[in-house]
Amino acid sequence: MTEYVPFLKLKSNEVMAVKELEPGLRKTITPFFDFPYMKNRTEESFISTTDRMIRSIKKNIADIPYFYLDNFDVDSSLLIDGSNNYAYLLSACEDLPVVPVISIDRNPEHMQAVCEAKNSRQLKSDLIALRFVAGDFESFDVVADEIIECLDDALRRFVNIDLILDCRICLNQELDSLAPNIILFIQKFTNEYSINRVIVTGSSIPASIADILSVQAETEFARAELDIFKQVYDEIDDKFNVVLGDYGIVSPNYSDVDIMPEAMLNITAPKIIYTFDKHHYLARGGAIRTHKRGFQQYNDLAARIVKKAFYRGANYSFGDKFLEEKSRSLGSQVTPSSILKPTINAHITYMLNDYISDEI
Repeated sequence: MTEYVPFLKLKSNEVMAVKELEPGLRKTITPFFDFPYMKNRTEESFISTTDRMIRSIKKNIADIPYFYLDNFDVDSSLLIDGSNNYAYLLSACEDLPVVPVISIDRNPEHMQAVCEAKNSRQLKSDLIALRFVAGDFESFDVVADEIIECLDDALRRFVNIDLILDCRICLNQELDSLAPNIILFIQKFTNEYSINRVIVTGSSIPASIADILSVQAETEFARAELDIFKQVYDEIDDKFNVVLGDYGIVSPNYSDVDIMPEAMLNITAPKIIYTFDKHHYLARGGAIRTHKRGFQQYNDLAARIVKKAFYRGANYSFGDKFLEEKSRSLGSQVTPSSILKPTINAHITYMLNDYISDEI
């Protein structure tokens, strides 16, 4: 089993990025899918997105051992057929190896949906994931009663627990306190509960890339989430199975921009993120509509990457081959959406093939 869990949005490009992994890698991976955020999402939209994405999982990545599925970014007030939206998600996954996710910040109907799915055998997994964000794991003592009150009914129905400590975006947090908080939280949590493994995840990519780089520029920046994980791993991995997670090259707080389609090209600037060593390389172009190269800027950015010393070559992954081809302006036009599949694929391949084996 891999010691790496990619946290992805439940969207077509993310599923296809996993599909394009080498079969040997794909069969070891256990992705974590978050249902994507959409402002004012309707019941009809939720149902159609769920059904389409579950079909995609069945068609394209049915050979993965299992996957986690959460509705972290979905408003709990959104009801499907009069019930909590997580109940619909779980029912759609009836024939799939899905692991449910619970947390102290979910409403009682979310927990009820998990319990009912397990009781009815609709949910076949004996594993459940318990997800905490940074505000939760500042102190186990503060949330201990909430865990008992909110989660015990669901937890006792499952044999194994995967404990997820999610730092979300690490840039603006007190980085020095995150690892110590996680370590102490794990130690205290495991005094009360048995766990299967601990997944520590986070990202150094903000929701708006403009927060770290202006247009028509490039930069390299360190991945703080890796330092946090390494501190936790070095301290307690001899006692617990500590597994690395990350959000790849997409921010945890990413959401589709709520802008009229005709105005999108006036503000959208191409960007490519490429992972190497303990860093991300980021390159941005100018607004697609006003820049003389328009969408061809993606080819220009790809050409920059393939000339870098850290570029791993066209034979390394589906994503690396894509970048090399685009550097030569081959194939169809690249868009802000279509660049995600190859760059996510390149990131996951690198993390599995090189980073895990070299650093952990």
